Amino acid sequence: MDIHQLSAVTRGGLRVELTPFTPDDVDRVCLLCQDQEIQRWTTVPSPYATKDAQWFVCEYVPKAWREIDDGTFSAADEGAELVWAVRVAGDAPTAILWGSLGLKRLGQGRLEIGWWLGAEVRGQGIMQTGVHKVLEAAFSAEGLFQATEVIWHALVGNEPSARVAQRAGFRYTGVTTIPMHGDKPVWEAVIRRDGDETPVASWPI
Repeated sequence: MDIHQLSAVTRGGLRVELTPFTPDDVDRVCLLCQDQEIQRWTTVPSPYATKDAQWFVCEYVPKAWREIDDGTFSAADEGAELVWAVRVAGDAPTAILWGSLGLKRLGQGRLEIGWWLGAEVRGQGIMQTGVHKVLEAAFSAEGLFQATEVIWHALVGNEPSARVAQRAGFRYTGVTTIPMHGDKPVWEAVIRRDGDETPVASWPI
């Protein structure tokens, strides 16, 4: 599996492609991150400026991809987050960059997943499709990650993100706090390599 380009089709027929970001994406990322919901629920700066997009696309994101290209990437250790650009491909009117989807390495085969998606295409299965594809890559026995588990966090109240995680098979584990969100309560859920990936209904939504 070439993780430089992961692709799958939504139930509605949209082709989702996950690829590395490029410098040409800076302006688009800046535009998408003006969305108040993205600023409210994620860790992107608020207000969000072009310099923030430049740092994300040109400094933050390339670190893990460089490790992959030079053969030093390891999911067994903590390290730079691997981040894909979420794009809609083909002839659809929405065929353009719409979001971000990443896996942060926590060490010992544990990963943390996170994402954001532009407002105009939410509810079309785009992020759901992307998450399923990334989980497939994360747990592949022959793949780069060979993860033991993937953890999801979202600020309490972020129901759209919770629905994506629930439908992907994550098991809700409760409310906690994590450093990136300070003292704000967050929902936590996990999916394990040897666990049941069928959706469950024990979520607080």
